[in-house]
Amino acid sequence: MSTEICRGIVVNAPDVFADPAFQKWLNNGAPKFSWHRAGPVSEWSDVVVLVDPSLNGEGSDSDMPADIWDRIIAECRTTLGAASSPSPPYMVRLTNLSV
Repeated sequence: MSTEICRGIVVNAPDVFADPAFQKWLNNGAPKFSWHRAGPVSEWSDVVVLVDPSLNGEGSDSDMPADIWDRIIAECRTTLGAASSPSPPYMVRLTNLSV
């Protein structure tokens, strides 16, 4: 067994979950790292995406709506900064909580 420390952030983004294009992506049937069940979004619709730590725009779910993916990359740039390779992917958990 091997263990590595990875970096990540949690982004509460109810506006993202309200976006019809994001909902379509979330419900498209493709596997996701999520607690979401197909159908309407809820507070249990969290989704975790993996972002290449070079912040070149690649990642596990870069097929989501481009404007939302770009926001995730920008948040990683602001919060975490780019990492030198090799480095484990950044983990970004999007939550859908009304604050």
